[in-house]
Amino acid sequence: MKVGFIQCTVISAIFAIAGYLLFSSASFNTHIPLTVSGSLLLSGILTPWLASLLNSTPSSSSESSNSAITETLYVGNLPYRANESAVKEYFGSFTDVQSVRLMKDRKTGKRKGYGFIEVLTDDIETVINKTNDSIFQERTLKVRPAKDKVEHA
Repeated sequence: MKVGFIQCTVISAIFAIAGYLLFSSASFNTHIPLTVSGSLLLSGILTPWLASLLNSTPSSSSESSNSAITETLYVGNLPYRANESAVKEYFGSFTDVQSVRLMKDRKTGKRKGYGFIEVLTDDIETVINKTNDSIFQERTLKVRPAKDKVEHA
């Protein structure tokens, strides 16, 4: 489980409140500035420790995928009848597929015959070599690295 900024802020606030309650109890008999300082010191010490403890979850699957990066592939010449799950299943036999987006015509809603596949791999060229010019549902696929989307001003 990854702990983000908001979670760290909430954890820090909980420790600050707990520290304030601890330092403001009758047994310490301290002034308010010292109470607030003590609670902030307590939260400053404990929050990073707890966050690092929560962020370090040993898992064999996450260790093996640390070297892999997410890449996006352009896939052309897709059959119009192909759906996202069929494309994901086909490419899943070659690499770890994160997502599939098949493009559709805005007016008709029909597929355009191309799409984008997000894959998790450390060797994108091998995936391209295995899938480019391969046959999928009686069509020869064209697979390339996707280009970055250019925004028009």
